[in-house]
Amino acid sequence: MVINRMFKGVALCGALWALNGFAEECKGVVLYSDGNDNGQMIETGRTFPEQPEWKANWGNFGNMVSPYIRLSGIKNVQGDWKGLLSFPSLPLHVDGGVLRLKVRSTQNVRFGVWLKNATSESGIYYAELTADKTHSLEIPLANLGVTGSFDVANVGVGLFQVPQYQYTTLFIDDVGFSCVKNNVEPSSSVSLGNANDVPWEYEFSNAEAWSSSREERLLPALESEFSAAYSLQKKNLLMSKTDADFLVSELEHLKIVNSIRATEMTAKKSRLTWYDNMYTIVRNRLRENVVANPKQLYFEAEAVAANSDYTVIPLLVADLDYAYNACADSACNTNNVIKAHLLTAGLPTSFVRGSKVSLILDPYFVVTKQRELPSISVCVSGSCKTIVPRERLELEFPSTGLQTIVVKMKSGDRNVEQKLFVEVK
Repeated sequence: MVINRMFKGVALCGALWALNGFAEECKGVVLYSDGNDNGQMIETGRTFPEQPEWKANWGNFGNMVSPYIRLSGIKNVQGDWKGLLSFPSLPLHVDGGVLRLKVRSTQNVRFGVWLKNATSESGIYYAELTADKTHSLEIPLANLGVTGSFDVANVGVGLFQVPQYQYTTLFIDDVGFSCVKNNVEPSSSVSLGNANDVPWEYEFSNAEAWSSSREERLLPALESEFSAAYSLQKKNLLMSKTDADFLVSELEHLKIVNSIRATEMTAKKSRLTWYDNMYTIVRNRLRENVVANPKQLYFEAEAVAANSDYTVIPLLVADLDYAYNACADSACNTNNVIKAHLLTAGLPTSFVRGSKVSLILDPYFVVTKQRELPSISVCVSGSCKTIVPRERLELEFPSTGLQTIVVKMKSGDRNVEQKLFVEVK
């Protein structure tokens, strides 16, 4: 009896250990959610008319809450629109389970999704989308023809037999897998860099930072400007009171200042700070074509990082005057226009691949009206180095995990020291 009870106890412990081991080995992983995991659509084989917008905000659609991925376009012929999405957390080793995602279309259309590894693609799962309805899909991998483990390098999405001259928008959000194996190295991985471990070479532009003109580089087309906050009538009224190019509210000004002075921040929030501050300032413009389009610069910088497999990272810089409305009395019945200046840096990614990366300073990625670029030094683990335009600076991090990059900038008599945060993988 005692021996039997002991045997049963050992067997039970063994079973629990096995179950716990399995639970730790198989976990759900989110590829994209809340606009925090920007990826890239691979150019090779892309037939979507436009590249994705990774942080789109067209309002909330029920359980699809902005931001989300947006794919839009129109063609003069009927056909299939397809593309492969790459996310920072890929490649992943999946084993059974389901692929989850939310999709929505502005038209009645046939949607398809599939998986790709280094050498082959799964079958396509099709869903008929009803216009202006959010569809929450949970697709067993078996329905994609994946019956065993699979090393996912990309997620393919498509709209099929889209009519000619029909402008169609596809929204995608909350993409993930229910069963990803821990501590299993994918048997094959797809790098966005060159083959045979040859470092991806970045070619510096001949852009002038002060110019408002930029050509597309890695992106297939120029990005649209941020929508303007002021009507033409409001602009004319404000321009009669100030010669500033940009006019924000006092609260917006304080948010910008606090974001630059922040001493602690997640890597994901740090990645968005430059973009969000530029969005705040540039959308509150009083005049058009004053500086280069920050959205274009940011997404081009994202593409550089992705194409290098996150080993070559552009430094985003802004050096420009603006103004803000400050309350002139306790009731805020009247306002004073106060001049301010933005001197800031940013990164287009929340993570880098490996402890050694190249930081590049290309005038293409600088938003300014100044003819002279700010002097910049970059510090990691207390070691500071100067970075000059059209040169790369090699950074080495002491370990994996969250790391701090201190950027020291000087423009005229202005000095700013800002902390950027990045995860080293």
